[in-house]
Amino acid sequence: MARQLKNEIKYAISLDDNQKEVKDSIWNNQIVIVTGRAGSGKSLVCAQTALDLFFKKEVRQILVTRANVETGRSLGLLPGSIGEKFNPYLEAFKENLFKVYVDNSEKKTKLEKHIENKDIDALPVAFIRGKTIDDILICEETQNLSAHEVMSIVTRLGKNGRIVFNGDFDQIDTRESYTGLHFLVEMAKQIPEIKVHKLKNNHRSDLVAKILDYDYARRKKNQIEENTE
Repeated sequence: MARQLKNEIKYAISLDDNQKEVKDSIWNNQIVIVTGRAGSGKSLVCAQTALDLFFKKEVRQILVTRANVETGRSLGLLPGSIGEKFNPYLEAFKENLFKVYVDNSEKKTKLEKHIENKDIDALPVAFIRGKTIDDILICEETQNLSAHEVMSIVTRLGKNGRIVFNGDFDQIDTRESYTGLHFLVEMAKQIPEIKVHKLKNNHRSDLVAKILDYDYARRKKNQIEENTE
Protein backbone atom coordinates (compact mmCIF):
# COMPACT_ATOMS: atom_id res chain seq x y z
CA MET A 1 0.00 0.00 0.00
CA ALA A 2 1.32 3.45 -0.90
CA ARG A 3 2.49 5.60 1.99
CA GLN A 4 0.27 8.54 2.88
CA LEU A 5 2.27 11.76 3.05
CA LYS A 6 0.99 13.57 6.13
CA ASN A 7 1.99 16.91 7.63
CA GLU A 8 3.16 18.25 4.31
CA ILE A 9 6.15 20.58 4.47
CA LYS A 10 5.99 23.81 2.51
CA TYR A 11 8.78 24.00 -0.05
CA ALA A 12 10.05 26.97 -2.02
CA ILE A 13 9.47 25.18 -5.33
CA SER A 14 6.42 23.12 -6.33
CA LEU A 15 6.75 19.88 -8.27
CA ASP A 16 4.81 19.18 -11.46
CA ASP A 17 2.68 16.03 -11.79
CA ASN A 18 5.51 14.05 -13.39
CA GLN A 19 7.87 14.92 -10.52
CA LYS A 20 5.20 14.14 -7.91
CA GLU A 21 4.97 10.61 -9.32
CA VAL A 22 8.72 10.25 -8.84
CA LYS A 23 8.48 11.56 -5.28
CA ASP A 24 5.75 9.06 -4.41
CA SER A 25 7.81 6.28 -5.97
CA ILE A 26 10.87 7.13 -3.86
CA TRP A 27 8.71 7.14 -0.73
CA ASN A 28 7.36 3.68 -1.51
CA ASN A 29 10.29 1.82 -3.08
CA GLN A 30 13.85 1.01 -2.14
CA ILE A 31 15.49 1.54 -5.54
CA VAL A 32 14.30 4.18 -8.00
CA ILE A 33 15.90 5.28 -11.28
CA VAL A 34 15.14 8.78 -12.59
CA THR A 35 16.11 9.65 -16.16
CA GLY A 36 15.51 12.73 -18.27
CA ARG A 37 17.22 15.42 -20.28
CA ALA A 38 19.16 18.32 -18.81
CA GLY A 39 16.72 20.71 -17.17
CA SER A 40 14.02 18.11 -16.48
CA GLY A 41 14.48 18.47 -12.72
CA LYS A 42 16.01 15.11 -11.82
CA SER A 43 18.24 16.44 -9.05
CA LEU A 44 15.58 18.86 -7.86
CA VAL A 45 12.94 16.19 -7.23
CA CYS A 46 15.56 13.95 -5.59
CA ALA A 47 16.61 16.82 -3.32
CA GLN A 48 13.07 17.68 -2.27
CA THR A 49 12.11 14.06 -1.63
CA ALA A 50 15.26 13.39 0.38
CA LEU A 51 14.55 16.46 2.52
CA ASP A 52 10.94 15.36 2.96
CA LEU A 53 12.06 11.94 4.22
CA PHE A 54 14.64 13.55 6.49
CA PHE A 55 12.40 16.20 8.04
CA LYS A 56 9.64 13.64 8.63
CA LYS A 57 12.21 11.40 10.36
CA GLU A 58 11.83 8.56 7.87
CA VAL A 59 15.63 8.68 7.43
CA ARG A 60 18.38 9.96 9.70
CA GLN A 61 20.85 10.95 6.99
CA ILE A 62 20.98 12.00 3.35
CA LEU A 63 24.02 10.73 1.46
CA VAL A 64 25.00 11.85 -2.03
CA THR A 65 27.55 10.41 -4.43
CA ARG A 66 28.47 10.68 -8.08
CA ALA A 67 31.09 9.47 -10.53
CA ASN A 68 34.52 11.06 -10.26
CA VAL A 69 34.57 12.09 -13.91
CA GLU A 70 37.21 14.78 -14.18
CA THR A 71 36.71 17.76 -16.45
CA GLY A 72 39.45 19.79 -14.78
CA ARG A 73 42.00 19.08 -12.05
CA SER A 74 41.85 15.57 -10.59
CA LEU A 75 40.83 14.81 -7.01
CA GLY A 76 44.43 13.99 -6.23
CA LEU A 77 45.59 17.45 -7.23
CA LEU A 78 42.87 19.36 -5.41
CA PRO A 79 43.85 20.61 -1.93
CA GLY A 80 42.29 19.40 1.34
CA SER A 81 40.85 16.22 2.84
CA ILE A 82 38.88 13.70 0.77
CA GLY A 83 35.65 15.38 1.92
CA GLU A 84 36.92 18.81 0.87
CA LYS A 85 38.17 17.40 -2.42
CA PHE A 86 34.83 15.76 -3.16
CA ASN A 87 32.69 18.78 -2.23
CA PRO A 88 32.97 20.44 -5.69
CA TYR A 89 31.35 17.35 -7.22
CA LEU A 90 28.24 17.85 -5.07
CA GLU A 91 27.73 21.60 -5.38
CA ALA A 92 24.87 21.15 -7.85
CA PHE A 93 22.96 18.91 -5.45
CA LYS A 94 23.49 21.28 -2.51
CA GLU A 95 22.27 24.12 -4.72
CA ASN A 96 19.08 22.15 -5.35
CA LEU A 97 18.61 21.53 -1.62
CA PHE A 98 18.65 25.27 -1.02
CA LYS A 99 16.54 25.97 -4.08
CA VAL A 100 13.68 23.67 -3.07
CA TYR A 101 13.66 24.50 0.65
CA VAL A 102 15.16 27.88 1.47
CA ASP A 103 12.88 30.91 1.30
CA ASN A 104 14.08 32.73 4.44
CA SER A 105 17.22 33.06 6.56
CA GLU A 106 15.88 30.72 9.26
CA LYS A 107 15.49 27.86 6.80
CA LYS A 108 18.91 28.57 5.32
CA THR A 109 20.57 28.40 8.75
CA LYS A 110 18.72 25.15 9.53
CA LEU A 111 19.88 23.50 6.32
CA GLU A 112 23.46 24.74 6.69
CA LYS A 113 23.55 23.28 10.22
CA HIS A 114 22.45 19.87 8.94
CA ILE A 115 25.18 19.97 6.29
CA GLU A 116 27.74 21.03 8.90
CA ASN A 117 26.64 18.16 11.19
CA LYS A 118 26.93 15.74 8.25
CA ASP A 119 23.26 14.84 8.44
CA ILE A 120 23.56 15.65 4.74
CA ASP A 121 26.87 14.36 3.46
CA ALA A 122 28.74 13.59 0.25
CA LEU A 123 30.95 10.54 -0.31
CA PRO A 124 32.94 9.20 -3.27
CA VAL A 125 31.61 5.96 -4.77
CA ALA A 126 34.56 4.00 -3.37
CA PHE A 127 33.58 5.01 0.17
CA ILE A 128 30.01 3.72 -0.31
CA ARG A 129 31.36 0.17 -0.56
CA GLY A 130 32.15 0.14 3.14
CA LYS A 131 28.64 1.19 4.24
CA THR A 132 25.20 -0.32 4.61
CA ILE A 133 22.59 2.11 3.28
CA ASP A 134 19.82 2.27 5.88
CA ASP A 135 18.81 5.85 5.10
CA ILE A 136 18.73 7.45 1.62
CA LEU A 137 21.52 7.65 -0.94
CA ILE A 138 21.24 9.84 -4.05
CA CYS A 139 23.54 8.82 -6.91
CA GLU A 140 23.97 11.74 -9.28
CA GLU A 141 25.07 11.50 -12.94
CA THR A 142 24.62 7.72 -13.04
CA GLN A 143 25.36 7.70 -16.77
CA ASN A 144 29.01 8.22 -15.82
CA LEU A 145 29.15 5.22 -13.46
CA SER A 146 30.19 1.79 -14.69
CA ALA A 147 28.04 -1.32 -14.24
CA HIS A 148 30.63 -2.54 -11.71
CA GLU A 149 30.31 0.68 -9.69
CA VAL A 150 26.52 0.43 -9.75
CA MET A 151 26.70 -3.15 -8.45
CA SER A 152 29.02 -2.04 -5.65
CA ILE A 153 26.35 0.51 -4.64
CA VAL A 154 23.10 -1.47 -4.93
CA THR A 155 24.54 -4.36 -2.92
CA ARG A 156 25.01 -2.01 0.05
CA LEU A 157 21.23 -1.51 0.40
CA GLY A 158 19.98 -2.12 3.94
CA LYS A 159 16.54 -3.45 4.94
CA ASN A 160 15.07 0.04 5.38
CA GLY A 161 17.31 1.98 3.00
CA ARG A 162 16.58 3.77 -0.24
CA ILE A 163 18.86 4.39 -3.22
CA VAL A 164 17.90 6.82 -5.98
CA PHE A 165 19.88 6.90 -9.22
CA ASN A 166 19.45 9.82 -11.60
CA GLY A 167 21.05 10.30 -14.97
CA ASP A 168 20.77 11.29 -18.61
CA PHE A 169 21.74 8.97 -21.46
CA ASP A 170 22.60 12.03 -23.57
CA GLN A 171 25.22 13.37 -21.14
CA ILE A 172 27.72 10.52 -20.96
CA ASP A 173 31.18 11.95 -20.21
CA THR A 174 33.07 8.66 -20.35
CA ARG A 175 34.25 6.65 -23.35
CA GLU A 176 31.96 3.76 -22.43
CA SER A 177 28.92 3.11 -24.63
CA TYR A 178 27.40 0.80 -22.00
CA THR A 179 27.14 2.56 -18.65
CA GLY A 180 25.81 1.93 -15.18
CA LEU A 181 22.58 3.67 -16.17
CA HIS A 182 22.06 1.21 -19.06
CA PHE A 183 22.80 -1.64 -16.64
CA LEU A 184 20.25 -0.39 -14.10
CA VAL A 185 17.45 0.07 -16.61
CA GLU A 186 18.05 -3.44 -17.95
CA MET A 187 18.04 -4.81 -14.39
CA ALA A 188 14.75 -3.06 -13.68
CA LYS A 189 13.13 -4.93 -16.59
CA GLN A 190 13.83 -8.19 -14.74
CA ILE A 191 13.22 -6.97 -11.16
CA PRO A 192 9.84 -5.22 -10.84
CA GLU A 193 10.69 -3.83 -7.38
CA ILE A 194 13.16 -1.47 -9.08
CA LYS A 195 11.19 1.46 -10.47
CA VAL A 196 12.15 3.59 -13.49
CA HIS A 197 10.79 7.07 -14.23
CA LYS A 198 11.53 9.48 -17.06
CA LEU A 199 11.01 13.20 -16.49
CA LYS A 200 9.86 14.89 -19.68
CA ASN A 201 9.26 18.58 -18.91
CA ASN A 202 11.93 21.23 -19.37
CA HIS A 203 12.26 23.55 -16.35
CA ARG A 204 14.96 25.77 -17.80
CA SER A 205 14.89 28.26 -20.67
CA ASP A 206 13.06 27.11 -23.81
CA LEU A 207 16.35 27.76 -25.56
CA VAL A 208 17.92 24.87 -23.63
CA ALA A 209 15.43 22.45 -25.20
CA LYS A 210 16.32 23.73 -28.68
CA ILE A 211 20.05 23.39 -27.95
CA LEU A 212 19.53 19.80 -26.76
CA ASP A 213 17.48 18.99 -29.88
CA TYR A 214 20.26 20.38 -32.06
CA ASP A 215 22.96 18.43 -30.22
CA TYR A 216 20.95 15.20 -30.38
CA ALA A 217 20.38 15.58 -34.14
CA ARG A 218 24.08 16.37 -34.69
CA ARG A 219 25.27 13.31 -32.80
CA LYS A 220 22.68 11.10 -34.48
CA LYS A 221 23.89 12.26 -37.89
CA ASN A 222 27.55 11.65 -36.97
CA GLN A 223 26.67 8.17 -35.73
CA ILE A 224 24.88 7.30 -38.97
CA GLU A 225 27.83 8.58 -41.01
CA GLU A 226 30.30 6.53 -38.95
CA ASN A 227 28.23 3.37 -39.39
CA THR A 228 28.07 3.80 -43.18
CA GLU A 229 31.81 4.34 -43.65
